[in-house]
Amino acid sequence: PLPLPLSVFSVNFLCFLWFPALPTTQQPNDLTTNGSTTHDATTLFSAARYNPLTMKVPRLSLLLILGIMALAACGAPRAPQATPTQTSNPSPTGAPTPLPPETLRVWLPPIGGLPSRSPAAEMLTKRIEAFAASEGLKAEIRIKPLSGPAGMLNTLAAARQVAPAAVPDVVLIPRSLMEEAVANGLAFPLPDNAFTTPLSTGDWFGYAQQMAAVQSVSYGVPFAGDAFGVVYSPRTVKSPPQTWGEWLKAKQPWRIALGDQRATSILALYKTAGGTWQSQDGAPQLDEKTLARVFSLLQSANANGLLSAVNLQFKNDEELWKKSRGESDAFILTYASHLLSAPAPRQIAPIPGPDVEHRTILSTAWLWTLTTPDSNRQRIAVKFLAYMGDAEFVSRWTESAGYLPPRRVELNTWGNARQRALAASVMPFLTPPPPAQVETKYGAALAEAARRVLNGDLTSQEAAHWAIAEAAKP
Repeated sequence: PLPLPLSVFSVNFLCFLWFPALPTTQQPNDLTTNGSTTHDATTLFSAARYNPLTMKVPRLSLLLILGIMALAACGAPRAPQATPTQTSNPSPTGAPTPLPPETLRVWLPPIGGLPSRSPAAEMLTKRIEAFAASEGLKAEIRIKPLSGPAGMLNTLAAARQVAPAAVPDVVLIPRSLMEEAVANGLAFPLPDNAFTTPLSTGDWFGYAQQMAAVQSVSYGVPFAGDAFGVVYSPRTVKSPPQTWGEWLKAKQPWRIALGDQRATSILALYKTAGGTWQSQDGAPQLDEKTLARVFSLLQSANANGLLSAVNLQFKNDEELWKKSRGESDAFILTYASHLLSAPAPRQIAPIPGPDVEHRTILSTAWLWTLTTPDSNRQRIAVKFLAYMGDAEFVSRWTESAGYLPPRRVELNTWGNARQRALAASVMPFLTPPPPAQVETKYGAALAEAARRVLNGDLTSQEAAHWAIAEAAKP
């Protein structure tokens, strides 16, 4: 018989030749965003699987192995076969109880002076930290841009996929982004106790009630609002125009961000012309004839020397205000927050329409939105939303930051009488903005059509037809 050590050596030697070492598994890449680390979900890692039947062994080695095995089989005594013993399966245990949260994760946009240490910014962050401390939690506050690859929703979607532990509990976002978050399953409906007072009560301004819900379901707690209208100086304009005809006869130049790829100004003018946003089945849709009237207005303003091609250079509202706020004699289509946040001797009026009845001011809002799918964290987050909706705090913060408050009780306690009167003046004219899908589908085409009209390349009818056809392309 073959000695036992030689038998063991033979088996080990066989395994050495037959099974090669598995390759070392590569480690996942890390993605670092604003100091937090997440894993790249687009890279998959797994150990390679090897099929012994497909591997080749040198013939001489194979004969040697078979010979050693034969000698071992002939001479080795048979070991007694063990009788299998029946083992009982361990009794199943319940899932471990999840540990309570240790942190409160809040993502904020660059609002109210953030990320600088303005009074409004300090007030907001201290309020968040105070709630976290009252619950025995650590506040994790992140400032996120609203757009771009590292924008709020892009980062949120990536975190849900590859780093669930980094998903924020609550985010503060504008209405347009809340719509996108709901459409992509990134936001969750809110219970009644997320509101300090029921949303159906008359204390809420109408614009806030409209902004809080998507398809009649509450997804956001209104925190602050804004109004998009015509800003003018009372020193040069005794009475703002109320109709397109009056506007075209005025001597003041127009300042409009016609290069805006979301076409906020063009869509606002479309609304004053009686335009609708959607088809009967809810799909984004603009009316070509109504849109032609808007381009005809721009064409006439250009011919009258009121709307120059310089307006095509303004790509967004911030750029428009920065370059136009020094023009005290201009009509500027912009937001009331520019006036509320600084002691400027200006007023805001509704955007003129073809007739007085169609004057309008587009509203928007910043809303607290629930984004964590964790039920334990949701309970804390809902308490946080109610805490941040305290009327006394919202009143102080909106007045300091220069935004419209969502509730009447909050506006009534503003200390600055001029700001309070300006905010109250816009409330009766506030109209919901176009849905985010409309801006996304038509924005770029409308901006390009406006450029072609002002450059004389297209008539108003041709521009409207081209924009509708361009937006319909996949």
